[in-house]
Amino acid sequence: MATSRPRTRQVSLAAIFAAAYFVLRSTPTFQMIGTLGRFTTGDFLLTSIALIGGLWSGVLSVLAGTIIAYAVNPPIFFGLDFLPAIINVLVVTLILSNRIRLAKITYLAVYTAFVVSPYSLLFGYGYVPYTWLHTAGLVIVMSPFAGKIPVWIERSDSHQITAVAGLAFLGTMAQHLAGGLLYEVSAGYVGGISPSHFKQVWTVIFWLYPTERLVIAAVSAAIAVPLFRSVKKWAVI
Repeated sequence: MATSRPRTRQVSLAAIFAAAYFVLRSTPTFQMIGTLGRFTTGDFLLTSIALIGGLWSGVLSVLAGTIIAYAVNPPIFFGLDFLPAIINVLVVTLILSNRIRLAKITYLAVYTAFVVSPYSLLFGYGYVPYTWLHTAGLVIVMSPFAGKIPVWIERSDSHQITAVAGLAFLGTMAQHLAGGLLYEVSAGYVGGISPSHFKQVWTVIFWLYPTERLVIAAVSAAIAVPLFRSVKKWAVI
């Protein structure tokens, strides 16, 4: 994958994906526990946006699409609702552009910030960490596998599918951590909800988020693989 594109192409890709993301971001799915908001189908497009749009087009399209969608779905995190999705795109595009070290730092920073927050739950059940699936993502991004993704993504075989699946998983886990932090800041630090209340919410989410995140990652990869192959075939990227 090319790491740089003409500015006009970046702007065009950003505009196309912003429009697509706006439509999907405006389509709610299931309820977010602890808030009045709902997840949207836009989450399923983020891996594709990162793969095809790249860093700047990807970030701009998510930012613009989210803000435009406020007209349909009002923001619930003080207008900063775009941050989790941007973290998703950022981690994925940094890996794709061979900036593995920055991707590791980004994921580790969000992971650490969530773990050390007094509003976070350390253990969900017995001695099982609440962040056990996020920790799996941390292990993956720190492993040699992350460095192979930019090479594997160019192959049209099972290696490419594995690379896209890995990107979808890492992106959605980083997004979940960032979303959790944003929720803690808005409802906890600013809203005044106590840490003990948060821990009760996280105890419930502990049983739900693995299925939620794995489904999002699987659907994202299932969309991204054929879309990425089609775009490459027509030499758009």
